[in-house]
Amino acid sequence: LPFLFPDLEKQVISNDYKYNMLESGEMKFRTMVPLGSKTWDFRACVDGQMNNIIRVYRLFKLTGDKEWLKEIFPKVKKSLEYAWSSDNKDRWDIEKSGVITGRQHHTLDVELFGANSWLTGLYIAALKAAALMAEILGETDKADEYSRIAQKGQKYIDTELFNGSYYEQKIDVKDKSVLEKFLDDDKNILNTYWNDEKEEIKYQYGSGCEIDQVLAQFHSDLCGIGEIFDKQNRKEALKSLYKNNFKSMREVFNPCRIFAVNDEKGLVICEWTDESKKPTIPLPYTEECMTGFEYAAAGSMLQNGLTDEGLECIKAVRNRYDGEKRNPYSEIECGASYARSMTSYAFLAIYSGFKYDLYKKTIGFNPILKSEKYSFLWSVGDAWGTVKISSQSMEIKNLFGNICIEKIILPDVLKQTEEIYADGKKIPFIKSGQIITLGENISLKANSIITIK
Repeated sequence: LPFLFPDLEKQVISNDYKYNMLESGEMKFRTMVPLGSKTWDFRACVDGQMNNIIRVYRLFKLTGDKEWLKEIFPKVKKSLEYAWSSDNKDRWDIEKSGVITGRQHHTLDVELFGANSWLTGLYIAALKAAALMAEILGETDKADEYSRIAQKGQKYIDTELFNGSYYEQKIDVKDKSVLEKFLDDDKNILNTYWNDEKEEIKYQYGSGCEIDQVLAQFHSDLCGIGEIFDKQNRKEALKSLYKNNFKSMREVFNPCRIFAVNDEKGLVICEWTDESKKPTIPLPYTEECMTGFEYAAAGSMLQNGLTDEGLECIKAVRNRYDGEKRNPYSEIECGASYARSMTSYAFLAIYSGFKYDLYKKTIGFNPILKSEKYSFLWSVGDAWGTVKISSQSMEIKNLFGNICIEKIILPDVLKQTEEIYADGKKIPFIKSGQIITLGENISLKANSIITIK
């Protein structure tokens, strides 16, 4: 949505902050219609609330609209700081530790308790995105504060949650007191989350290998936010995810919804390498294959050099939706045409190594596969076009809209730069590493071309 229809994405985000955020900073994750109706009466969702902040930063870079950023940033700050607000009855991060440890509602429709890389990772990415936006708007104190909290969270994730193979959830499911601290707010929490028969907290994953454990880095890389996890640790985690969770459905007993069957393959939501440590009633949907989750995990594999593994996971999804067994234009998760499946668009940016920042008038490419020639679609702001790359040249063609370019990030395959032309006119430039700064700002209209030789 933000890459192809940024104006629509802007309206969706603006409406979310306008109609779904309470005075405390808590955001509701169901928009009630008609707009302006009473907000949905349910707790905030950690991944949704934090991802909204990432969405704002992404759209700002895609459009360069600083006025919109100024307008919406006060609400962004309030929604971020709700994590440690005294009004937050779920106590996400009351100590500003950079780690979410409280009651954590999420997209799998229940709550986690205790630190985990999935939701804390998104919190850290939101903190870093907010710090970058604060810096742009001159709010250096806020930028410093958010960065400090993020750094603490990053250190914790890699030292406390990585088990040598992948990231776990840190929780003792036998510890009833984890739930009892929330009794003042929810008298029914024990009925909902305590398993009297087995004396365990329900709906957790503990030592399981969970599909979204490094999701924050997937988004962070696409938006240019920076590192969330240690590079080697996250690569090992993705290797483990492929090894443990990518299965033929012949191997899976699935008591939940059936989105893949028989010899079809897919990434299941969570798997345990030691079955004895699997909670009696674990995280919901653990045996399911849901395409949006699978695409994000496969995208992370591509981003981290596991190109064969990532492509195999992608092919498995598309083989399920081959036009014969299922509708190829309606990948099903919770229902038909589920929006999360649009995660697949990210592969265009990943394979082309697409870099963008319209505020800094910057565009760039660095393909992840080795080839003699490349050709990709790109789309940013109200412009879209193609790029052709070889070891001898790069041609950026704008096919629609307008885009102003001041800097170009070159692909690794283009080792030297001797001449640059804009619609046949030679342009002066300065090269520093793989970054080209043009001697004059270039405004590309429809059918305009920049050629680098």
